[in-house]
Amino acid sequence: MEALELLLSDGTRWPGVGRLGACDSGEVVFTTLAGGFPQALRDPSFAGQIVVFSFPMVGCCGVGADPLESSGIRARGIVAAVPCRDEGLGPDLFGWVEREGLFWMGGVDTRRLVRHLRRRGPLFGRALPAGGEGTVEVDETPKVSLVSTKVRRSYPGEGPRIVIVDYGVKEGVVRTLQARGCAVDVVPHDMPGGALLALRPDGVLLGGGPGDPALLAGEISVVRGLLGKVPFFGVGLGMQLLALALGARTERLPFGHRGGQPVIDVESKRGFVTSQNHGYVLRDDSIKGKGIVVTFRNGDDGTIEGIRHAGTGVWGVQFHPEAAPGPQESGRLFDSFIDQCREAGR
Repeated sequence: MEALELLLSDGTRWPGVGRLGACDSGEVVFTTLAGGFPQALRDPSFAGQIVVFSFPMVGCCGVGADPLESSGIRARGIVAAVPCRDEGLGPDLFGWVEREGLFWMGGVDTRRLVRHLRRRGPLFGRALPAGGEGTVEVDETPKVSLVSTKVRRSYPGEGPRIVIVDYGVKEGVVRTLQARGCAVDVVPHDMPGGALLALRPDGVLLGGGPGDPALLAGEISVVRGLLGKVPFFGVGLGMQLLALALGARTERLPFGHRGGQPVIDVESKRGFVTSQNHGYVLRDDSIKGKGIVVTFRNGDDGTIEGIRHAGTGVWGVQFHPEAAPGPQESGRLFDSFIDQCREAGR
């Protein structure tokens, strides 16, 4: 290990120890996850980001044999207060990060750092040797093309055929649909609408992914052209793209929703805990007159967590109902989507 500092774009420095990697810069975000750290690091929604874990002890169980969410670590690096280099259920988490060519820092006052990020809003950062000089690169270019599949992937099933448009979808979504008997096709983010319909889907799931949805003009145009032709279910970034295709607008959150978040069902008033990973949100003042009905809201800040469109029946949620990692209280939403697909195919 070596003495390091995390230099933020506001000029502040945060000391710690760890190892530098091949790429040591990115947007600095924090997550409140208390477990499932290997799965989180492979979530494509973390592409281009440095992840600060607010939970103090990270890595106590190592990297277990549980299924992971993509082909490699998507985060640029990780920052923790107490790095535990144990191999309880598998390889050492921080050694795993090193082998993937990423940086990690431990011994950081993450409680103070999280409070700083909450006050200052989105910041970028770079890991440097202690006392080293450098500049912080601000890179907000779209990352979807970096994490999307390049070729169609197909999985057989006896149930409805679901096409997943991969903007950075987690493998947990694929596993969840397979477990319910669906035939699944995962297709690239930029597949034209005609080619998508040629697969004869019973329904289309718009997957999650990283970054600002408003920058994805081509993807929004494809979704808009398919509205009303096939059932849609949007998850995370996918819900935002649905809303933008319907004429709504999004905006950046002050510090994002990452980790466990409370959500309220608007109709039943039932509350439950969800897994989330996003930095943008649908604007309330942009949905008026668009036929968009709010179905879920965040229990902390009241922001929109779910929508349904009265005219076309398309719908989506901001959180991750497949819960990988995270609570499984909202997995029933996949059953609702599959029922919708079966009904539309009759």
